[in-house]
Amino acid sequence: MVTLEVNGQVVVLTDPSGGEFNAAGDFDRLLPFSPNLLLLSRIDPYGDVEFGSSDMAAIRDEVGSLVALARDGPERRGLLRLQTLAAHGSRIRGSVLHSVGD
Repeated sequence: MVTLEVNGQVVVLTDPSGGEFNAAGDFDRLLPFSPNLLLLSRIDPYGDVEFGSSDMAAIRDEVGSLVALARDGPERRGLLRLQTLAAHGSRIRGSVLHSVGD
């Protein structure tokens, strides 16, 4: 699960699929598919990792390259949510994308 935090608070955004959301997930299956995922490849399904606001534009772009590989449903929604979190966070200095493994 990935959340966007600003000043230690989890951000709630409008979900690209409708409604609101505060986390992204369900895309772990896709991470090993591309060697070009320099940042997303750091996500450990069983560990924690953080990305700063300076990484988020690149994460948004990496997610864009995975969307075509995603299955409809939770996997695609999870990627679109992650892309939205990264795009929003890239504009907020000091924001953090926090990935927590299961």
